[in-house]
Amino acid sequence: MSQLAAFIIGSGGNIGKHTAAALKARGYRVAVGSRSPARTELEKEGYVPVAVDVHSADSVRAAFAQVNKELGPPSVVVFNVATLQPLPTPGDPLTLSHEALTRETAVALSVFLAAQEALAGFRSAAHGTGGPKTFIVTGNALPWVAADAPGNSMDYFSLNIQKLIAWRLMEVFSARYAAENIRFYYATLVGASGDTLENLGDFFTSGPLHAKVYVDLATRPEQDDWDYRFTLDGKKWSKE
Repeated sequence: MSQLAAFIIGSGGNIGKHTAAALKARGYRVAVGSRSPARTELEKEGYVPVAVDVHSADSVRAAFAQVNKELGPPSVVVFNVATLQPLPTPGDPLTLSHEALTRETAVALSVFLAAQEALAGFRSAAHGTGGPKTFIVTGNALPWVAADAPGNSMDYFSLNIQKLIAWRLMEVFSARYAAENIRFYYATLVGASGDTLENLGDFFTSGPLHAKVYVDLATRPEQDDWDYRFTLDGKKWSKE
C-alpha cells in the first residue's frame, strides 16, 4: 500500500493549518485546499496546495482529481469550510434573497459532492481492504440548538442551513457505509451542555485541539458516534 494521503478542504490558519500539520506528523502526505492557496509557502512546508472553490461543483471535482493524481486517493478527507451571508435586515431571515441562500446552500451540497468523490477513492484498489477511511466535517451546534435559544441568532441563518444539511448527510452516510469501515463524522467543539461554547472566542484558538481530535477519529480502530461532540479539555462530550 502506498503512503497514506489526506485532503483538507478549507485550510485556514486555525483548524485547517493545525490538522494538516498533525496528519503530516503522523506520516500522511497532505493536500490542503483553499480558494487561493499560498503555493510557494505550502510546498516549502511539504504540502500539496490545491485551489478549490466550494461554491463550484466543477472546482470540487477538479480538486479531487488533482489530489488523486499527485498523492493517490486520500484515506482522510476533512471538510473545514463554512460561510455566513449577512441578512439585509438583521434578525430577519426572510430578507435574504433566494439567490443568496442558493449560493450559501451550495457550500453544504459540496459536502455531498466531496463525500461522493472521497467514497470513490475510499473504495479504490489503492486502499484495498486495509485500514479505516474517514470523512470529517467541522461542525457547530446550530443544527440542534433551538432558533430562539441563548447563544443562537437569526443572523446565523445561512450558516445554520449549511450545517443542518451537513449534519444530516453525515448521519445518513455513517449509517450506510460503516460496514465498509468507512467513517463519516460531524465533529463539533461544544460547551459543557453539549450545545454552543460558553465563550465563542475559544473556537478561534482551538486549532490544536481540533487537530488532535481529528487525528484520533481518523486513526482509531472503530467508528465512534457520527455526531461527535468534544469539549475544551479534548474529551468526548456525553449526556451522562
